[in-house]
Amino acid sequence: MSQQNDRKAVGAQGAKTRTRLLDAARTAFADRGYPATRVDDITQAAGTSHGAFYLYFANKQDIMEALADETSAEMFTLAEHLEGIRPGEQGYQHLRRWIEEFVDIYERNSAVVAAWIQAADDTRFVHLGREVLQKFAGRIAQVIQDSVHAEHRHPINPGIAATALVAMIERFCYFWIVYGGPFPREQTVDTLTAIWYQAIYGVDPAESGLATI
Repeated sequence: MSQQNDRKAVGAQGAKTRTRLLDAARTAFADRGYPATRVDDITQAAGTSHGAFYLYFANKQDIMEALADETSAEMFTLAEHLEGIRPGEQGYQHLRRWIEEFVDIYERNSAVVAAWIQAADDTRFVHLGREVLQKFAGRIAQVIQDSVHAEHRHPINPGIAATALVAMIERFCYFWIVYGGPFPREQTVDTLTAIWYQAIYGVDPAESGLATI
């Protein structure tokens, strides 16, 4: 095998090890909570040595930040998917698919979100959380600005509306998914979609004859 192929093999193996550590950290944070999780717990779950851990991460906070970065990147991509929403049946279904995707991402990353909140006394996570909220809500605000027309509702402040809607759905999902709130999934997605649609356009989707169920 050539030297170049040797480097590729080491790089591929390294990527697998790093992914294994990230997955193990996600599991450990879910099982033990962020404050109680130790690097030992992560390396044992990943089946790696401490040496391997410190090749990729400086400490527990560092691996948590990497997980938070992955989650925030998913959310930023999701924000782009709301582009093009318009009032009416097609727009309502577009919004419903978007809400469902938000729930899927939140559920998939619920352990990271919970750990992120538990690590709130770390200023790095406070700043990252603020940045994620500002970027995500800012993108939603632009969608609201582009989508709302005078004939559909009274004027609103897109920034305030977006921040309130994002805060609402994030807090709700935290209660529902992390704490296990007793709500059926389909009914939850339908209800959240109706709330967002009415908040953006000022009309009740059910009264407009949209297929809300």
